Amino acid sequence: MCPVIVETDANEASVAASSQGSSRITESNGEKEDANRLCINKNKEIPIFSGQKRKNDKRPLLLNAIEFFCFDLSSPQQIIRAIDGVDDVEVGMVFESKKLIKLCMAMIAMEESFQFKTQRSDGMNFWLKCDQEDCTWLMKARSLGETKMFKITKYDKVHKCSVDIVKSDHKQATSSVISEFIKPKLLDPKVQYGINNIIQDVKQKFGVNMSYEKAWRSRVEALDDIRGSSEDSFRLLPRYLHALKNQNPGTITRIEKDEHDRFKYMFVAYSASITGWKYCRPLIVVDGTFLKGKYKGTLFVACAKDGNNGIFPLAFGVGDWENNLSWEWFMSRLKETFGNRNEVLCIVSDRHQSIERAIKLVLKETAFHGVCTFHFKQNIKARFKKAGAGELFESTARAYRKEDFDYFMAKLGELSPKIREYVLEEDPRRWARCFYPCRRYNAQTSNIAESMNSALKKARELHIVSMLELLREKLQTWFVERTKAANEVMHDLTPWANEKLQKILQKAFQMKVETLTLRRFNITENQREFIVDLENRTCTCRRFEHEELPCAHAIAAIDKRKLPKYPFCGRWYLNSEYKETYKGVIHPVGNEDDWDIPKEIREIILKHPNYKVRKGRRQKERYRPSSENYVAKRKCGRCKQLGHTRKVCIKTPIANAGSKRKSFEDA
Repeated sequence: MCPVIVETDANEASVAASSQGSSRITESNGEKEDANRLCINKNKEIPIFSGQKRKNDKRPLLLNAIEFFCFDLSSPQQIIRAIDGVDDVEVGMVFESKKLIKLCMAMIAMEESFQFKTQRSDGMNFWLKCDQEDCTWLMKARSLGETKMFKITKYDKVHKCSVDIVKSDHKQATSSVISEFIKPKLLDPKVQYGINNIIQDVKQKFGVNMSYEKAWRSRVEALDDIRGSSEDSFRLLPRYLHALKNQNPGTITRIEKDEHDRFKYMFVAYSASITGWKYCRPLIVVDGTFLKGKYKGTLFVACAKDGNNGIFPLAFGVGDWENNLSWEWFMSRLKETFGNRNEVLCIVSDRHQSIERAIKLVLKETAFHGVCTFHFKQNIKARFKKAGAGELFESTARAYRKEDFDYFMAKLGELSPKIREYVLEEDPRRWARCFYPCRRYNAQTSNIAESMNSALKKARELHIVSMLELLREKLQTWFVERTKAANEVMHDLTPWANEKLQKILQKAFQMKVETLTLRRFNITENQREFIVDLENRTCTCRRFEHEELPCAHAIAAIDKRKLPKYPFCGRWYLNSEYKETYKGVIHPVGNEDDWDIPKEIREIILKHPNYKVRKGRRQKERYRPSSENYVAKRKCGRCKQLGHTRKVCIKTPIANAGSKRKSFEDA
């Protein structure tokens, strides 16, 4: 008779007895059950016997039942579901699957420098034996009933292997095994863990040599296990966006697919961004950057500037590439989400023709398109290669007064008439500050969108859902940190606006001030006179009205009247408005198992884009034009230091370099 301990809800065990010739189990309460009994072990139900014979098992049905019940479960066993924390294997251990046992034994084999082979593997048994025939190392495991769980029944750890069979390569070091080993180091997408790091870690941990190709496959398998495949990510996208809207009411999302149910466009704007937009300056910077995943694509970004001159994210989109249709679709969603404001909206971008076309078609008279002066300057430098041309153009573009604009434009014409003609081919209202039909504030470039792209550099390598989740985490952190920073400010203006005024205070106090009326003053600076009108918030230097921050002349006039300075600043720069900007909260979506997804969302079919995946390494960095003053960081392949290459390295000379190259000691 074989005793069986059954753990009940009250943690009381009842002893059952089974004997040959009996196909039933009699419990202590006298009730009878058939062979479909469940043995409850640590709240896990294990079907011990189903009453049916296994395939190719010729033993009597009764013997199967008796043998199943003869497992020693006298004490509750903890079921091992992962190899983390499993340093060794002991008899009696219960593993969730056969695959997990093999994975665990492979790790042990690599650490102890031996190899094994599978002696028997079927639905009931799993036997492993050392590769060397005369070695006694052996492991046997048996399934628990009809579950996929296996219990270690025999384990002989003693080895009698010859040192001749120990090799630096290992047949158990497969890509699936290595992927489990490196998985913990790939959980954080912001951590750089490359192929060479994998090869080095496997060598240090197990002493196993590994090819670059196998390390690459291991990394791909590990990332697919953690984040899912690119195809699965697109299928999950409708459910993820629905969960995002459930957790963040007011969030706007949109997916568009083609007639074959393939992904085409996606748009998302968080409710916190939508409510905070009305406290930002009427200025939007848009840009597009390439994605680095399997199916590539383009990430569209729309940002604004908060009162502290920080990046305020508005909306994000994903499309195929930067073309007329994609930008028109993104601009349409942007207009639907954020609507129109009382002020004329200024949209800043590079000189991409598709952006200009989309603004004219979608936003029409409600917005004005200004080009990025940095990109314009780089075009001038690349086209004409004239020293000083870029700097003269920048001074021309940043001039507040038309007189200064004409002065720098004349200088540019003296340098090169062709450059002057090329610059004037573009409407000056789109790039020259003094001709803007609306306020552009201090946003001469699309730098904030470029900065956002740089902040999302790692996210752009991920699958679409993982990318959106990492983006959500970053925005959540920004909102929390900036809310905390705004609450710590003790004065009326934001830290940036307050610091900007502080820098010009001393200069303002040195100016001569003449009172014309209670609100009009004549300010003299370096023998030049400027008229300040505090009522209309203007100054003849034009800086006051363009930026909605008092210039040095206005501060001199305000100080003459002994008035506080913050009432003369635009409302965007008040700390109270800054607090309202980040008042919204971005909530996490939670675990996928907890999502409440309606049937119509679950039934949405979304396939990956119709893009032919090319072979080879994917592009990680953007192509830099020759006009950019960029110096590549050279890294030595031997000493790993920056600033030189291995050809001129003297820190770690090549051994036996020959007569043409002296060693470091001989030098």
